Amino acid sequence: MGIRISGMASGMDTEKMIKDLMKAQREPVNRLQRNKYSTEWKRDAYRDMNTLFADMQNSLKNLRMTSSFNKKVAASENDSVATAKVVGKPTLSSYTIEVQDLAKAGTPSRTEFSTGVTDPKSPIGGTDFTITVGKDTNGDGTVDTNDAAGIPISVSATDTLENVIAKINNTNTGVKASFFNNKLVLTSEDGKQFKVEASTVNNLNIGSSTTSTPGTAGTPAKFKINGVEYTSPTNSLTFDGMEINLKQVNVGAPVVINTKTDEDAVYTMIKDFVDKYNAIIETINKKISEPKYKGYQPLLDEEKEALPEKTVEKMENMARSGILLRDPILTSGLHELRRAISTPLQVASVNKSMDTLSEIGIGGPPNGKYAYQENGKLYINETKLRESIRNNGEDVLKLFTNYSDNSNAATKYNESGIAERLYGQVKQVIDKITEQAGSSGSVFDDSNLSKKLKQTDDEINRWEDRLKLIEDRYWKQFSAMEKAMSKSQSQGSWFAQMLGQR
Repeated sequence: MGIRISGMASGMDTEKMIKDLMKAQREPVNRLQRNKYSTEWKRDAYRDMNTLFADMQNSLKNLRMTSSFNKKVAASENDSVATAKVVGKPTLSSYTIEVQDLAKAGTPSRTEFSTGVTDPKSPIGGTDFTITVGKDTNGDGTVDTNDAAGIPISVSATDTLENVIAKINNTNTGVKASFFNNKLVLTSEDGKQFKVEASTVNNLNIGSSTTSTPGTAGTPAKFKINGVEYTSPTNSLTFDGMEINLKQVNVGAPVVINTKTDEDAVYTMIKDFVDKYNAIIETINKKISEPKYKGYQPLLDEEKEALPEKTVEKMENMARSGILLRDPILTSGLHELRRAISTPLQVASVNKSMDTLSEIGIGGPPNGKYAYQENGKLYINETKLRESIRNNGEDVLKLFTNYSDNSNAATKYNESGIAERLYGQVKQVIDKITEQAGSSGSVFDDSNLSKKLKQTDDEINRWEDRLKLIEDRYWKQFSAMEKAMSKSQSQGSWFAQMLGQR
């Protein structure tokens, strides 16, 4: 850039004049910039819609799986005798339980020492010594020379009782230590007897040789399920996908445990789907019918700086409005969603009285003056839907999940459950929107709108280079004029001076 002379001879505000001239020259760039903002708004609006569709698609994943409708709950006729909880897939609808004997836990081999210690966090004092723990390794019921050598554990007078317990528990002796009510208790992990020996007199009162008391064996639970006798080491057991807890003997008076469809879980799943469906069609309807305000366009940065913040926000909202007005992707997608919902399930094994949503308790708005304004919103008759789930669970399952592998597209559509249809339609809409606007989480964006934005940026850059040349030309022209005027003024002064001398 050369030297710029601003109004030295002419007295004109050259910089302002050139700035005003450049405003007219910049108008094509401004149009490109406004178009860029509009394209970005449309891309972002599309991506927001894709987020809603993805949320609905996730809801449909469960709705199209038969396992989601086959969730079971178990209920006992008498919880004081036995209770049950479904943890798998029970095969029967009822089970009779007769408890003959409850399981009784055995007592492990153990020994205890009255230490006189009141604070397990203080040093035990006395002298250093060694604790040796020997186990009945050969299982003959005694601890003698035929067993493996005992394991020594060094104890210091500066150790606290907590330290001693940790040393015993962290050494592979097969014995665990605990402390309660001033007593150090050692318990066998596998039930076998053990011997504890201390190398010298100590403040824990562990003697030179102490053999543990023998443990007692537990007795198993005995019970019948559907007339077949079983045993269990504990009163809690798993049987045919159920966790059963035995609580009381009831010989001769068996109780029944019934399994049935988890009505609440299925109802909640369907309601969640209806809520998401209503939210998405409400948003689509709003977007494709949103008014477009003529005369409002995206503001440039310098325009925003010249206006109050609230005014900028209002004008931007007016300019954004109608960005997806009558959008063909959303309009077509809305039509397909409604068609998927309303088309009856047409398959040979279907219950004709339950082949549409309205027949299981999901229909349109109640008749009334403003019903037409709901634009396809679904309403749930909770009583009717729960009755359908409870009494016609298989029909409800089929209505949502039925799968067809028919090669004919139209037949496949009619034979597919509502969740299957919707899942396919939602995927198509997501794919179309992604093709147009890409995905915010994608590393590579080859969408149509992103390509358009790149082309606009390239065109803006070319225009900026061109405008720089135009501005430089203006400055050269005005500088040349200033120089000419300055020279003319100098010559005029010289002539005036010469004439004055005469």
